Order: sequence, then C-alpha cells, then structure tokens
Amino acid sequence: MVDIMSKDRKKSRRPDILLILAILLLITGVIFLLIDPYKNYKRKKIVESMVDSVESQIYLEDTEITFVVDRDANKVNGEDYDLYGNEEEMAAQQQRIDEEMENLPQYVTLTCIAMIDIDSVNIHLPVWDETSVVALRYGAGHYEDSVMPGETGNCTILAHHMRSDGSMFNDLDEVEIGDLVKITVQGGHQIVYNVDEIKIVEASELLDYAVGGITDTKQITLVTCTYDDSGRKLRLLVIGHIIED
Repeated sequence: MVDIMSKDRKKSRRPDILLILAILLLITGVIFLLIDPYKNYKRKKIVESMVDSVESQIYLEDTEITFVVDRDANKVNGEDYDLYGNEEEMAAQQQRIDEEMENLPQYVTLTCIAMIDIDSVNIHLPVWDETSVVALRYGAGHYEDSVMPGETGNCTILAHHMRSDGSMFNDLDEVEIGDLVKITVQGGHQIVYNVDEIKIVEASELLDYAVGGITDTKQITLVTCTYDDSGRKLRLLVIGHIIED
C-alpha cells in the first residue's frame, strides 16, 4: 500500500515539474526576445543625447565636438560583418577591423563634423569623422576616402540600417527623388543636396561609388544595407548634388 501511494505521489509531481520547466523556458525566451529591443532603445537614447549636445555646439566657430565612449558598449548586431568590396578587400577590412579593435583603448573619442538631416524621413543624426565600428554605433560616419561636405567630388556618408523604425538609416529606403539632404557643419553653415539618383548595388561594387574622385561635381552618396527577396545583403545608395547658394 505504501509503495503504491509513493508511486502515485511521484506521478503527480511530474506534471508540476514539467509545468515549472515550461514556465522557466518561456521566461528565458521572453528575456532573449527583449534583449535586442532594450539594447536598441538604450543606444537610441544615447544618440538622442549626443544630438542634443551637438545642436548646442554646432553653431559655434572653432569648437571641436567630441564624445568619449566605451569601446565595448552598445554593440550592433552584425557590425563585424558589415563589409564592402570584393572578397580580397573584405578580408583586408576584416583584418584591419580586428586589429583596430584589439589596439583601441578602453575609452574612445569620437569627433563630430556635422549633422545630417533628411526631413522627409525624419533622419537627424550626428556625422562622425570616421566609419569605424565604434563610431557607427552612435550615428553616421564620413568615409575617409571621400571629400568633405560641400567640396567638389563625392562625399560619402554611411550608417547602419537598424531594425527599429526611426533609428540610424533605417528609413533611408523611403527617400525619394527630389528629397533634400541637409548637412550642417561646424559654425552652423548648412549645405543642401537634392536627391537625384537611388540605386542598389552589390557589396563588391560599393567602392566604385564611395571614393571622392568619381565625380567633378559636388555630390553626396548616402549608404546603408538593404536585402533582396532571398535575404542577401546589398547596399542602398542615395545620391544627390548640391544646391548652390
């Protein structure tokens, strides 16, 4: 009789244990689902704070706008794979990125050279003087081998295509021909470009469009990731030319 009751108790406990395990798995799954949105929310708030600071200084002459950030903070999913060029060029980039990250100090100084505004899609971001992994976590980056905003030649600015709406260049694919890209540089001078071309290219083709010497006009090229129907990563280019004062 005792053995039968003991077996019955063991059987009755099994559903309780399974229920507890199911609840724990559900809670774990929910936590994992919330991690990325929380990280993106936190990063977005930091960028908004940076924007406020830049706006308070961008109209001042001869003022360097800098921010110090932790090299390991606010990582973007997939940032290590956001490469461009052919296979050889991408391998060289990956090696350079790995070396740069290893040699970075714990705290990195970012320098803001401008603000970029595209009113039609509510893009309003700081533009850093580099396109490093760390810099692109906090805004757009000026490609070092292109010209500066307003100069003759091609000025290339890159940013991540984040998952969350209204973050970084997430809405760049909604820009249309005729939209205006406004770049406000130090001292408050605003340079305005009119969008006149939009195209999608292979990652291996990007350098043909990114360097400064591809044109003798005053051009801007905005770059972010996009995907085809199969999920293959491509590059979206929004190209414009300056509206002269």
